[in-house]
Amino acid sequence: MADVKLGGPIKRGDASAVVKIEPDVNFAVDRAAEYAQMNDGEHQAASDRDLVGQPHARPYRELRGGMAVMLTVQKQPDADTIKLDRRINDVLASVQRELPADVKLESEIFRQSHFIEAAVDNVSEAVRDGAIWVIVILFLLMGNFRTSISSLSSMPLSILLTVIVFYLFGITINTMTLGGIAVAIGDLVDDSIVDVENIYRRLRENKQLPTEAQKPALDVIFSASSEIRNSIVYATLIVVLVVLPLFMMSGIEGRLFAPLGIAYIVALLCSLVVALTFTPVLASVLLPRAPFLADRREPLIMRWLKYWDERLLRWTLSRPRTVLAGVSVLVLLSCMTLPWMGGEFLPPFNEGTATINLRLEPGTSLGESQRIAGRVEDILLEVPEVLSVARRTGRAELDEHAEGVNNTEFEVRFAQHKTEKVGWHNAVLRAIPIAHLWSFEYQGRAQESVIADLRDRISSIPGAAVNIGQPISHRLDHMMSGIRAQIAVKVFGNDLRELRTAAYDIQARMQEIEGIVDLQIEPQIEISQLQMRVKRDEASRYGLTPGDVAEVLETAFKGKIVSQVIEEDKYFGLVVWYDEEARRDPNVIEETILETPSGAKVALSQVAEILDTTGPNVLNREHVQRRVAVFCNVQGRDLASVVRDIKLALQPVEQSLHALPGEYYLDYSGQFEAQQQATYRFMGFALLSIVGVDLLLMKALGSQRSALQVIVNVPLAALGAIVALLIVNRPEASEFVGQAWYLWPGLWIQATHLSLAHWVGFITLIGIVSRNGIMMISHYQHLMEVDGMPFGKEMIIRGSLERLAPVMMTAMTSFVGLLPLLFGYGEPGKEILYPLSIVLFGGMIASTVLDQIVTPALFYLFGSGLPMSDQASSPNV
Repeated sequence: MADVKLGGPIKRGDASAVVKIEPDVNFAVDRAAEYAQMNDGEHQAASDRDLVGQPHARPYRELRGGMAVMLTVQKQPDADTIKLDRRINDVLASVQRELPADVKLESEIFRQSHFIEAAVDNVSEAVRDGAIWVIVILFLLMGNFRTSISSLSSMPLSILLTVIVFYLFGITINTMTLGGIAVAIGDLVDDSIVDVENIYRRLRENKQLPTEAQKPALDVIFSASSEIRNSIVYATLIVVLVVLPLFMMSGIEGRLFAPLGIAYIVALLCSLVVALTFTPVLASVLLPRAPFLADRREPLIMRWLKYWDERLLRWTLSRPRTVLAGVSVLVLLSCMTLPWMGGEFLPPFNEGTATINLRLEPGTSLGESQRIAGRVEDILLEVPEVLSVARRTGRAELDEHAEGVNNTEFEVRFAQHKTEKVGWHNAVLRAIPIAHLWSFEYQGRAQESVIADLRDRISSIPGAAVNIGQPISHRLDHMMSGIRAQIAVKVFGNDLRELRTAAYDIQARMQEIEGIVDLQIEPQIEISQLQMRVKRDEASRYGLTPGDVAEVLETAFKGKIVSQVIEEDKYFGLVVWYDEEARRDPNVIEETILETPSGAKVALSQVAEILDTTGPNVLNREHVQRRVAVFCNVQGRDLASVVRDIKLALQPVEQSLHALPGEYYLDYSGQFEAQQQATYRFMGFALLSIVGVDLLLMKALGSQRSALQVIVNVPLAALGAIVALLIVNRPEASEFVGQAWYLWPGLWIQATHLSLAHWVGFITLIGIVSRNGIMMISHYQHLMEVDGMPFGKEMIIRGSLERLAPVMMTAMTSFVGLLPLLFGYGEPGKEILYPLSIVLFGGMIASTVLDQIVTPALFYLFGSGLPMSDQASSPNV
């Protein structure tokens, strides 16, 4: 096997040439020949141009215009980032005290703990503010202290139980687990609300009976709680069922959403346990002697809602088919917009830091790279939102991501765009949606605008390829495609020239596509090389093997550590190599003197041939095949539509590759690939969830017809979610300029980019919106089977009005619990929770409102003759 070595670089102006040594000899043959020559005398490899010095460091680091050493600390997978960061701070502080006065440690270049702390703080505030709003809205709707306390008690107890479960099972409190609690905060009181409201209503009915006909309060409470127990158990189990698919997700999306699903399910199950045990007990203490039980009038808000709901119900039941047809058209129109919406893997993160990769032509010297990188650094520091810039040119050969000196990486830290105002009154304002906007100070531009500005400024530098992202985003891209970019088009084949030709053709076609930025080809080009080929016959005549010749040249131009030097308490490697002047002169290679085993000296040109040629700077392989990649990022458009345009534009390239002899093909990878796969999985899981929900509903309600009437709530929720997305993601007014009016709806729809966070919201809606349908239909059945009411409009109106209070209270608490997330766009930690909350908020509003007309209309048309459910057989007062 050939032993090919690199003898190090030779500087040629602003470029570097690589000395490539090709002995073209088997290692065992070299050693055998070397051993044979050792019999004639002692073998030595020396040169009269040797220079002893310290090891040369090719990579270069700089911070604030001065040389620097950059250390990257990677934590163990199970280590706590915040705790580790504090320990590192302590270590750095102790080291700084021992350093000379002119040596400073800068530890704020990039710290993941900053993002984590900001994210945890923001989500914790969302949990707190959501809880405050749930308390306020529940007091307003229930209208009295005792019923409100009975319902609200489940919230702190559920959170406490959730924390205990986390502790017992070793689950950490992080952004996503807190996010699951934040999403569930309004739902934690739902089961208790339904239980307390039914107990309260039955106690009032019992109180208003003649004294001799009244039953003991405990019997009434037991019967009332039993009446709705099956409904709340099934409703909670359905929500848990639809969230289970989050645990089946693989890859990055599974790691992100599984903790959220765990927290959400645990919190809901804890709230169910509290509602079934503690809530009835507390109600039995607070409610039986409540003076308001004798009041025949309900709270003002509920009286007003029931008045208008009754009018709406009578209007609906007089024309049920017309109402259902109209709603069906709206649902159909909304669902038709989904294929036209954009798609992306995850929403962009607000990390407060940018990672910029600057790539020059391979072969660019270290000095030239430093000069251009310094120019870029000056440009970056001109941006007012930039706080600091650190850069490193090249990476060491043993680095995990070794790079040549033609690559420079910048870590850019931004000033905070939004900061909290101080003062207790601002703290109060932050808990009030919309009003919270006045509790912040805004400085400079948002991060997206700053990054776009940086990209425009740096792109003006000729000969430089730029890739701008963020630390976490870059790592996600690298994990998914092996390349730090959102989209990678990889060309596979055998002939490197054909691959490069295809890559340049791909680049030219992709340049024409709107929204593509940071477009570049993987750096695989021909660079200058000085190749040395040993003349085997001539070398053996002097007693030299090709390995001897290669070793001397590698030592002379690349250097070799031969010993260690101790200076006080520091160790330095002792390097032998040519002096700087000799290394800059290519003619020195031919003049290099080799000492033969017999002691004679011979010039390198006598035993080797030196060729000035070119060769590839690097050869990349994937799946044991050569490949060249063209990669880019996306700005101003969604990922899915850009990929569709790329595939359409590259069809001629694919056809030409297929026509070549051998196996040549294109492969598309990156975030969009993960997004597509995850979306398909989510859709499959959604179908399975609907099947599972249908089975539970059949068990709860007793028939398939009843179950389908509840499942109708799912498209109603989808209608609301889609409308909410269209309202929030409206396009800029400038996008309509010059466009025909009939294209405006399409532009509006395409402004919405669906990510995995949105699809998680859609799946979660399947379970949440089923709750109201179960409560409504089970109560219709209860009125017919237990109370003996005949099937008809009056029974449906009574059942709907009696269930209006718990339906509206559970819906309102869920709405307001999501408000802190809904108004948290762009805040660290809420990037994933924000789109999820939009879907949930819009879906629950539409389902709650339309359920008041669709479910009664469906039951009026198809509910006659249904078998009795489990719930209908429950005892009544």
